[in-house]
Amino acid sequence: MSRFVYFLLISNMIANLIAASPRIFFAKSEEGAIITMIIALFFGVFMNWALITSFKAFPGKSLPEILSLYLSKWITIPALLLIGVIWYVSGLQTLITYIDILLRFLTPEMSVYLVIAMFIPVITFGIIMQSRNILFTLELVFVLAFPAAAYYVVKLYFAEQVSWDHVAIAMTFIDNPPDYTVFSTTTYLFAGTFDIIIFNSLLKKKMTFGIKQALIVFILGAFALFTTYFIPIGVLGFDQVESTLYPWILTSDSIRMKFGVIERVIFIFLLLFLAIAFLNITIHWHVACKLFQSAFGIEQLKIKWREKISLVIMVVVFWSIAIYTTLKVTEYDLFLFSGYYFNSIPIVLTALITLMLVVNRRAKS
Repeated sequence: MSRFVYFLLISNMIANLIAASPRIFFAKSEEGAIITMIIALFFGVFMNWALITSFKAFPGKSLPEILSLYLSKWITIPALLLIGVIWYVSGLQTLITYIDILLRFLTPEMSVYLVIAMFIPVITFGIIMQSRNILFTLELVFVLAFPAAAYYVVKLYFAEQVSWDHVAIAMTFIDNPPDYTVFSTTTYLFAGTFDIIIFNSLLKKKMTFGIKQALIVFILGAFALFTTYFIPIGVLGFDQVESTLYPWILTSDSIRMKFGVIERVIFIFLLLFLAIAFLNITIHWHVACKLFQSAFGIEQLKIKWREKISLVIMVVVFWSIAIYTTLKVTEYDLFLFSGYYFNSIPIVLTALITLMLVVNRRAKS
């Protein structure tokens, strides 16, 4: 399996570390969150295996190219539009979350319009960038930012503020029945791999997903889930963490670097995760843009200026929806709608895998 697939998977896990996912987990902490995450961990590995296996027969081809070869337009176009909307909303909910975090913790005196304006040029450039450059940028950011982010996360495990007694209390609820919202939210953490529906066009070699790859994905998922759920509980307490808006922000603020240039880790933590979030939003919207382009036939336009105008219109629509939603959505709305969105993820991903199984069968016949 290509290293870029791992980068896509890990970047999605990291970007959701301080987004809506932890709040959903903690809201269900007494209602089967732990057993559900364990079940979803195996399901996430299975979905990654099913995805890689279904694309194995089509090296160097993206999802729109594959569907156009083996399915009619009556199926291809609605499928691409639906998946495009799902990927766009994925980037949108991350964007709204991080804008809110910036306004609360880093730039409280700054106007929301100015914060949005900071995102627009960077993400827009990423949307229209070539897919190959997106992957190279992902690798660069990963190499530069991930070691520091991993260092601070691991440092939390050994912090004096972590009370493992609170973690033990949380573990006592492991026998509660599973919850679907927690299941779908956990599944979303593994959805980063599904970005290959576009980036597979750049992966010319056949990918394999054997025991080694399954074990790597399992370990990454287990570490991400354990860290996301139990570390804030250990720092903030089992009873208090549920009522915290951004538990990971307060958790990171509990660490001090006595000999560092910046003593409060929260500022470094937010900047690092903001960089990864920028990239995560860019990737999701880039994938969504490519899916919409294929659905509307923009890439097949023979006149270049029409293709460019269509792309500009699409970017304008992306940002118009994003700006309007950011200004209108409240914290409660974001939490509520994020839950609805996550609940659709297992259904959409399962439908996508099923569609690819149909395509594989037609390709063999």
